[in-house]
Amino acid sequence: MADLPRTPTSPEDSASGRRPRNARGKGDKLREEILQAMLRLIADETRMGTVPLSLREVAREAGVTAPAIYLHFADKEDLSRTAVRTLFEQLLDEMDRAEETSDGLPPARRLAELAHAYCRFAESNRTSFRVMFADRDRHRDETTRLAERWRGAVARLAESGMRMTQAPEAAAVAVWSAVHGRLLLDGSAGMWDLGDVHDFVEELTRSLATVEAPR
Repeated sequence: MADLPRTPTSPEDSASGRRPRNARGKGDKLREEILQAMLRLIADETRMGTVPLSLREVAREAGVTAPAIYLHFADKEDLSRTAVRTLFEQLLDEMDRAEETSDGLPPARRLAELAHAYCRFAESNRTSFRVMFADRDRHRDETTRLAERWRGAVARLAESGMRMTQAPEAAAVAVWSAVHGRLLLDGSAGMWDLGDVHDFVEELTRSLATVEAPR
C-alpha cells in the first residue's frame, strides 16, 4: 500500500535529511488515520489473535510507513494506550446518553438503561471490549470514571428510599461484575442456555433492591 502524499521538500529539509513537515492540518489528519487503523486492528479478532500486533502492521493498515507513526506516537505502547482510551471514551459517551435519555424515570429503570447501554457497546465491539479490560492498571483513569457511572446509578436507588440488599458501593461492584461477567460468557460453551443479556439485565436490576415504605 502506497504512503500518504507528503508536502514538497524545501532545500533546508533536503540538506538536513529531516522529514518534511506536514501541511497545516495534515498532521492531525494523519494521526487520526493511524489511530483509526489501530482501532480497526484491535476490533479484528483474527488479526489480533495470530501474532503480536506490530507497528509495521499498523502502518500497513493506515497506508503509511512505520517511521511516520513515530511523528505522532512515542511507541506502540503509546498508540495502544491512546486507542484503548478512545474506546473507553466511546463507552462512557454511550452510557452518558443513556443517563440523559432516562432522566426523570425511576432509579431502577435508569440503572437498567445504563446497563443496557453498556451491553450494547460490548455487543457491537466484542473483541475491542475484551482488549479494553485486559490490563486495567494501564487505564485506571478510564476505569475509575466508568466505576463512577455505576456507583452513581446504584446510589440513586438508596437515595430514592429503597432498602438495598447490599451497601451501595458493594451493590455497584456486584451489578457491574454481574453484567460484565455475563457479557464475557456470551458465545462460549457452557452448561446453561444463558439467553439474551438484556433479559439478564432486566432480571438483575429488578432483584437488586426491594421497596420499603418510609417510616
